[in-house]
Amino acid sequence: MKKLMLLLGVAILSATVACTKSKSEPDILNGPRTEVPSELTGNWMYGFFSMTEYWSQNPGDYLGNGLEFAFAFTFNADGTYTQYFTSSSVTSGVVTYQQSVSEGTVEVDPVSKTINTHPFKAHYKKTTNGQVEEERNLNKDELSHNSYTYTTGVEESGTDALYLHLDDTDEPLTFLRKP
Repeated sequence: MKKLMLLLGVAILSATVACTKSKSEPDILNGPRTEVPSELTGNWMYGFFSMTEYWSQNPGDYLGNGLEFAFAFTFNADGTYTQYFTSSSVTSGVVTYQQSVSEGTVEVDPVSKTINTHPFKAHYKKTTNGQVEEERNLNKDELSHNSYTYTTGVEESGTDALYLHLDDTDEPLTFLRKP
């Protein structure tokens, strides 16, 4: 549960927390990047949902799963990436949904097994009980660079896996390759 809460916090932080940058930040075409090794190119997804479901006082109204989220990356060979995050939670009958998509450049070091993302733009949306609370493009000073360590492998199902260590996690999150 600790890992789950840390992941949720990191993902939301990635979408909304500010970091200091200069006004001369490069655009996506000139951002720091490396070629992405073929073993990492493509679509990768990690997801979770709780086994708890909620219904309103009216038994016919399904509110949703207690907590669910997905975190995904698309890494392109040319050193660009897209990161997706979506989460939904039900607390005291209130359904909250958050979604973000970020695009930018990526530096991959296959020797040290590190991935550094450099977002160029991001869009964020939050709804509460189906009503949009916030939807906007994030300002440049709100974009967050992230660093991950990684290993790759194959799951028992035969699916390629990308094991990402987020900050302060003991165990990696298993991202599966998606077509």
